[in-house]
Amino acid sequence: MAVDVEALERRVAALEAANNVNTQTLNWVVGTLGRVAADVSGLKEDVKEVKTDLRDLKAHVERFEGDFNTFRRELPAQIADVMREVLKERR
Repeated sequence: MAVDVEALERRVAALEAANNVNTQTLNWVVGTLGRVAADVSGLKEDVKEVKTDLRDLKAHVERFEGDFNTFRRELPAQIADVMREVLKERR
């Protein structure tokens, strides 16, 4: 009977050790997942900022394109007006 009790005590000690390892592993996993979740949350905020910046940049580019197209259309008439004034002054 003593052998059976010793065997049971060894098994209990082994189970307790395994449980301790499992607890430590789970604590590590929970901590790691918490850090990963915080990093992902920060990245989501960064992506939102980038999207906002891109929208603003797109608006600026569209405004610039409009201004440039207007300038390109009006430039020949402006040059013609300047040339007329220069030629008028030479007469």
